[in-house]
Amino acid sequence: MALKSGVSRLNTMEAQEEATGHNTHNTHEDDEHNEEEQLDLEGLDLLTDMFDDSNGQSVPKANVADMFDDDLLMKVGRSAKEGYDSDIDSMSEWSELVEFGLDLVKQETHSKSTPWDGAANFKSPELMKAALKFSDRASAELLRSYEILKIKVIGDDPESLKFERGERVSEFQNWQLNIEMPEWREEHEKMIYDLPYAGTVFKKTFFDAELGRNNSKLITYPNFAVSNDVDSLSRLRRFSELHDFSENKIIEKQRSGIWRKVDLQLGDRVEESDIESESDNFTSFIEQDGWYDLDGDGYEEPYTFVFQESTGVIVRIMPRFELKDVKTKDDEIIRITAEENVTKYGFIRDPQGGFLDVGYTHLLSAIVSGINTTTNQLVDAATLSNLQGGWLAKGFRRKMGDTSFKPGEWKQTGISAQDLQNGVKPLPFKEPSQTLLLLMQFMVTNTQELAASADLKGALGASAPVGTTLAMIDEQMQGTGAIVKRIYRSMSSEFRKLFELNAKFVDPAQYAEILDNPEANFEVDFNLRGMDIVPTANPEIATKTQRIIMANAEVQIADKLAMVGGNAAPLYRSFLETIGSTVVDEVFPEKTPEQQLTELLTQNPQLEGLITDEQSRLDMITQAQVEAVARQEAREDAELAGTLDEKNSKTALNEANVLLTLEKAETEEVNNKISKYTAGQGSQPPPDFDLANIGNMDTEELLRIIGAQDGN
Repeated sequence: MALKSGVSRLNTMEAQEEATGHNTHNTHEDDEHNEEEQLDLEGLDLLTDMFDDSNGQSVPKANVADMFDDDLLMKVGRSAKEGYDSDIDSMSEWSELVEFGLDLVKQETHSKSTPWDGAANFKSPELMKAALKFSDRASAELLRSYEILKIKVIGDDPESLKFERGERVSEFQNWQLNIEMPEWREEHEKMIYDLPYAGTVFKKTFFDAELGRNNSKLITYPNFAVSNDVDSLSRLRRFSELHDFSENKIIEKQRSGIWRKVDLQLGDRVEESDIESESDNFTSFIEQDGWYDLDGDGYEEPYTFVFQESTGVIVRIMPRFELKDVKTKDDEIIRITAEENVTKYGFIRDPQGGFLDVGYTHLLSAIVSGINTTTNQLVDAATLSNLQGGWLAKGFRRKMGDTSFKPGEWKQTGISAQDLQNGVKPLPFKEPSQTLLLLMQFMVTNTQELAASADLKGALGASAPVGTTLAMIDEQMQGTGAIVKRIYRSMSSEFRKLFELNAKFVDPAQYAEILDNPEANFEVDFNLRGMDIVPTANPEIATKTQRIIMANAEVQIADKLAMVGGNAAPLYRSFLETIGSTVVDEVFPEKTPEQQLTELLTQNPQLEGLITDEQSRLDMITQAQVEAVARQEAREDAELAGTLDEKNSKTALNEANVLLTLEKAETEEVNNKISKYTAGQGSQPPPDFDLANIGNMDTEELLRIIGAQDGN
């Protein structure tokens, strides 16, 4: 009883077809009648009633909240709101440091009023520099090319079937991320630049019925709430996302049937900047993935609840599972596997063991605040020292007021030198403290080392050896590389969620049209058995210099690889692509049949004596290609049959293995006889050997002719 691909699985408030909502609302009398019937259900019967059967498919209802009475919905809303408030409290210390750090990043254009008006208000850019350097490096590697993801083959793949499936799937999903989901690359780049500050961001991957395609939405602080007391995403009981909706949007959702028609306290979040503007009259709602025992059997089920933040009033409930995810025994539910559509992106694990990872705002804020304080003290001391000031003696006869001097100018005072010296008392200002300057520089150095953003120009001389330079770069990049690996793993998790959604919702006709490949088979390709999805980026490398060094090292051993039978061409191609060459396709064009035949003869020199004219060469390579295509189609047919019928697939596989064994045996016999013939007779073919039709001869005919010459 699984949900099928064409059905919208709605995991976000913004994604709901209006028609689906209409189907959940009948007349008032019908609602009362249905509610009375549904409240009598419990356990598996009630869960089954949350789905509609349409064309043999189990479709989740748009809003199952209408199945329950107001008293139960009040309990559900109260529980959901209490959980949300509890999660916010658990995040309080983490949130305070994020906000404090973001305030440090914000540069000021006005002076401070303490300790006097016009005092220095410098803010160190070290925190921003650390975040930008990391994000620039990570973004340049993770989003470097059009090919964002690839398929990794797991296990043996002797006939390259997994590899070919993976190539087709990766081509489609790369098109999807770059073309069909144009916002993905921009939002992912934003995620990489937000992550160093907050330390944790999330992505929600779901089928968006409003857009008619998959979506992967970025959720950043402060628009989420989770418990910081758990140790992993799998143990997280709730994930809450904050939404703000205008009054018009709320009315749209209620009238379309997506939300319950209940009285709400609207306008609980009005923007102070323009309180009279109707467009700013927003109300906050929470979309929470959580658990609650709605069927009354003592076992909590996974749902998505939508409720008003201020009141806890439930407006929508959606099942967060499919019927196939419900495991039963003796008509009792023993386990429900929840649909997980949230991916966590973390920066550095919390040293105190919290669920939320920490960023540079948590690690560097205190040090940066100290840098700001010492720098402002140095600037203020220099200002006082430069401007001077003090007291004038009581008997000092001098016209009061501001006096300005030009460089090299001398003014007449009208009093004696002794009276001038005795009548003026400057304040005892000191020059900026050298000790304070050293302390500030010490904190800056520690900040850069902790953030792996130190400026190597000061540590390296102009004539520093290349090896030393690269070693220092590698040492500095160790911390960055570890963080990039964590992002790499999270991207893999997001791509797997996208793959699973594609298997449900992508139209096979669209898949075939995009690839324009006759071998593309949606049912066969979208199966992760023996494959995994990973980013194409190398998490070990974060700079172009490192990639060029690695590509150069590969090219240096290319000749040695060729001597032992290796293929060096990919190494040279990789090197040209790494350095940004624009003539790669011209240097490595597609091979013609003649070139393929030449390679065949190089690998099988015993056939050279049997092929004496160009037409025979072309016929032979053409026939080989036709036979290869036929064998490939036979293998694909066997694999497709296996996905439809396991028993038939085993039979087909056994038959394929037998054919393959016979084919190898016949090929080996042909080669042995050809070698024996050419050794005894030279390179001349037998009298009845038709060279012009060699490409059309089957194995049996070739064996007969050669065997007749040596008496076998």
